[in-house]
Amino acid sequence: MARHPKLYFIDGSLILKAGDGSDTLYNVYRGTMIASSEFFQTMLSLPQEGMQVLTETGDTKSWLQQAKDLGLDGSCDEKALTLPPQFRAQEIEIFLDFMFTQGWMVLKPSPESLCAILKLSHYFVVQRGIDWAKNGLDSPEALLPVMRLSLGFAYGFGHWVRGAFDALFSIPINDFEPAEEYLIGSVAFLTLAKVQQKVLETRIDLAFAPVVVNHSNSCSNHAYCQMQWDGMWKSTDGVLGALLRDEEPGCLVLAGLPSYPHGAMNVECHRRTCDGLQDSDDKPSILKEEERIIDAAVTQLLKSMGIPG
Repeated sequence: MARHPKLYFIDGSLILKAGDGSDTLYNVYRGTMIASSEFFQTMLSLPQEGMQVLTETGDTKSWLQQAKDLGLDGSCDEKALTLPPQFRAQEIEIFLDFMFTQGWMVLKPSPESLCAILKLSHYFVVQRGIDWAKNGLDSPEALLPVMRLSLGFAYGFGHWVRGAFDALFSIPINDFEPAEEYLIGSVAFLTLAKVQQKVLETRIDLAFAPVVVNHSNSCSNHAYCQMQWDGMWKSTDGVLGALLRDEEPGCLVLAGLPSYPHGAMNVECHRRTCDGLQDSDDKPSILKEEERIIDAAVTQLLKSMGIPG
């Protein structure tokens, strides 16, 4: 066993040991752990015969001597509380450094450090650690979508799952590596594959869907106007190309609809028809159907895992 050079405080009152095989020892403050962690509060506040519970304002020195005399766990190196083996010594160091070093409040830690704090804070129910790590990892560039999805499931962060699923949706299902598939999880991976197929079918239907032009009073040739619109819609330079060749989501196609080449179509007819494809009070746009498919799938996925949406 080796005492940690920085996190074995000489006046500490709770000795912990890494359970990953390194047997690193840490001596921290029992009262602080009880006040910060629901896990340690429950475990360390249990009554011990002949002992009072140590509070943050209690007499640490006399309490610790009494604890050593009684041989309580965590009172000396030989009786150190062994932490679960899934926590590596390096992760424990980062977590305890966060708990007891004020420098964390001004530093910008790496995503790896934030993940370690989140991991141990979640296990030991340290809410300030959860909140601080989550805030640091909320930005899209902090985590790759696969990792964000995995952590979102692990810690119940529904908005992480939604954001990651949207990002992963654009990646062909056959392009994922086995390690990525493992992180995503079998249920979510199958859902992703099904949604991709369903959205593709929806895009094909849309690309060949007949859209009736909303003619204006100034239109003198309805048939010609309709032909120009159909040509734009089913052209590789129009809606069909955007949906199937460029694989653009329907919402982007909808936004770019007025700019697609539409020949000599009546300007007012074109404007009215484009406006008619936007959302209305009683009917969402047909070009946003894939959004509804994705949203429904993620909602069901979250529900099945008991995660608030």
